Amino acid sequence: MTIFGTNKQFSLERLPFTIARSFFGIYQNYDDKKLYLSIYRSEGVMHERANLLRLVPIDKSGNELPFIYECDEAKLTVNTKQGSVEFTYEDPQIMRIRTNGVTLRFENEPRMHEGAYARNDGKEIEIAFNFMGKLLFNSISGKMEHNIFWNYAEVRPNPCKIDVTGELAIHEYISNGLAKDSYAPFDEAYAKTLADFEDFFASYPVMPLPYGDMARRAAWNVWHSQLGPRGSLTSTPIYMHKLFMDRAFGWHHGFHAMAMCKDAKRAVEVLLAMFDYTNQLGVFPDNLSDQHQETWISTKPPIFGFAMCYIFEHFDTSALDSGDYQRLYDKLSKYTTYWFTHHDHAKTGIPSYYHIDESGYDESTLFNEGLPIQSPDLQAYIITLCEACSKLAEKLGLTEESARWASESKRILDFLVNELWDGEQFRAKLPAKGGMLYKCGSIAQLQPVMLGHRLPKEIIAKLKERLLDEREYLTDYGIASEHLQSPEFFISGFTHGSIVAPTQALIILGLLDGSEVDAAKTLTARYLNALNAEGLALGIHPYRIEPVMGIPTFKINSGQSVGFPFSAWVASVYLLLAGQVAG
Repeated sequence: MTIFGTNKQFSLERLPFTIARSFFGIYQNYDDKKLYLSIYRSEGVMHERANLLRLVPIDKSGNELPFIYECDEAKLTVNTKQGSVEFTYEDPQIMRIRTNGVTLRFENEPRMHEGAYARNDGKEIEIAFNFMGKLLFNSISGKMEHNIFWNYAEVRPNPCKIDVTGELAIHEYISNGLAKDSYAPFDEAYAKTLADFEDFFASYPVMPLPYGDMARRAAWNVWHSQLGPRGSLTSTPIYMHKLFMDRAFGWHHGFHAMAMCKDAKRAVEVLLAMFDYTNQLGVFPDNLSDQHQETWISTKPPIFGFAMCYIFEHFDTSALDSGDYQRLYDKLSKYTTYWFTHHDHAKTGIPSYYHIDESGYDESTLFNEGLPIQSPDLQAYIITLCEACSKLAEKLGLTEESARWASESKRILDFLVNELWDGEQFRAKLPAKGGMLYKCGSIAQLQPVMLGHRLPKEIIAKLKERLLDEREYLTDYGIASEHLQSPEFFISGFTHGSIVAPTQALIILGLLDGSEVDAAKTLTARYLNALNAEGLALGIHPYRIEPVMGIPTFKINSGQSVGFPFSAWVASVYLLLAGQVAG
């Protein structure tokens, strides 16, 4: 199917055309609407140089041709009135290009100390970029012409153009590389790449009709956001986006794994992808890339127990063996122990958040009274972590350890229900302020609904009542991250009021597990319909008309120069809810 295209609902402004494990591809700039070849490496988390090489179809006289394009899961076709240019991949490091009746021009503006030079009698051109790596252009058939010239005064090549007709291979690498002696036929390369996507797509269930097209886009988003093993990546984590926040983030992988209900083996590999990067304490960084860029300022919410319990309850796990269970237990038990030993310096026996980013509610009112905080959403994560460790220990015949973890799970659940529940919502506790209980408008204080059947029925009923109240959290598009009547409700950032994907998933799955099926399906339909209309964006504005100013709103909060990007994280939430709740 057509994934993105000119004059379609969604364009390459939202996602680049690329494939799994590839560090380069093509996107459309949001401002000038031109196509650019980009390399997915950036010294900052936000990509700072997406416009690397401009792609320009030209006629025989060198005039730029207007174009339209469309791409499916493995091929991008750029059409003009005089001909077309097709793009696919032979493998993640080799892009293939075929021109038909037109010339494709690459325009590059080198920076200081970057390089561009021809070799092998002009059949090959290598361009070297600061930090991002190198590209090797190799002409397979037709012609390749250029105007590359070194500017010694500016210590860089002059702005250069490379004109290509026929077939071309572009290799991407970090240090040094060589062209191949021969390449697969273009159509064969396309078919192989498409088959790789179809194999990945089989990890998800058949989607109900209203969600089938977007589900395919979502799966493509997740598929091509896989990167590694390469460089410092020893596993294959899933990036948030290859141009916007081009890093892998830890807790996203729990949602990715839960969506893959047709392949428990693959789901476990995805669940554990970030655990290759743990320190001696068993915890992994906030985010990372292939260039040894690891952010240790905080970690992310410990969702992995919830995800593992979900896999046990909803997947066919017959393909998992004792080796899988041992690996899972070793990783998750050490990780859970980290939360008890390094997030409880007050020695209360109850873990706390020490940094706001550990919660996923980055600028939430949850933290108005400061840190550390024994937040109710954290306790829900810890309860399921301990439960998962208990189940894994049981699979391995570790009876005493299984009982110990089950006891810990019950102890934290008792604390949550008996000390933090006030009859209306869960409160947070502040150990540094004498155990002060704190109430706010953040949806985090209702998020323990994710525990489902583990909670008393009267608590589930009260949480459902509040979640379905349009005066409180419910909007046409899903559950807001801040109480709609809160004086601090503000559509800015991530969790001051926007509708965000992880919250929808955890609340809906909890209601479903707590036998509130109608409520779960109502919330699922509202959220999925919003994503169908607006795309797989990280945050959705809860109002079409801003309630104070009375003016139309941007329904999607992104603030990115590349437009309103899709997110692999949101894509997996879409696949999870469409395939396993709506379906």
